[in-house]
Amino acid sequence: MAAPIMTGSGTDFSLIAYRKRPNVVADVFSFTTAGQYGIDNTENQVADVEKINVFPNPYFGGNTEEITGLQHFIRFTHLPEECTIRIFNLAGELVRTLEHTETQFEEWNMQNEWDIPVASGMYIAHVDCGALGEKVLKMAIITAAERLRNY
Repeated sequence: MAAPIMTGSGTDFSLIAYRKRPNVVADVFSFTTAGQYGIDNTENQVADVEKINVFPNPYFGGNTEEITGLQHFIRFTHLPEECTIRIFNLAGELVRTLEHTETQFEEWNMQNEWDIPVASGMYIAHVDCGALGEKVLKMAIITAAERLRNY
């Protein structure tokens, strides 16, 4: 099958297939997206709040997606377009607030509001999605030993 050839603007396109019987002018193809939901479907967005998660959990000294030894982060997934993530320690103290916009991912560099790396321990993330609802996540963070070359 040959690559599709795009014609027109937006919704029109042509498919040219090479099979035993090629397409003829009389062939009619119909496609529909009925039953699919878009970004404005509130019912499905509310259901998606339950899918919010954090990776890796537990964070055990590193993340397979970290490129350098100086880069440390965990990633929140399945987020709506806008939400607020508040991270607390087990004493209930607010460690960091992340204002999320756009994609379904948000990275936390595991630093507090003053850009100081957090200690190993258990943390609670409260994800406030506004009218869509909220989700509470438990996170275990075990940081790697820091090796300072200069002090």
